[in-house]
Amino acid sequence: MRITTVRIAAAKTINLGNFQSLRIEAEVTAEIAEGDSLTDAKALMQVELSTLLAETYRAQRKEPGEPAQKAASPTNPPPGTFKPATPATEY
Repeated sequence: MRITTVRIAAAKTINLGNFQSLRIEAEVTAEIAEGDSLTDAKALMQVELSTLLAETYRAQRKEPGEPAQKAASPTNPPPGTFKPATPATEY
């Protein structure tokens, strides 16, 4: 048996304070060709998934009428530096 398709997804609900939250979700799917490294494909997909989540977070945090790019702050990290405040709980 050979794996031909790999899909990874992630979702995170972020407490924005003031009884508000933001839920972001992303999914990446890759076709694995004969001779491709599954380990390399998964590593590339993780990078893409992380980037997609960070871009979605920044895009959705914009308030109506505010400039396109807010200054970096704990709730608006600079591009490429998005990290959850705490690790996800494992069940």
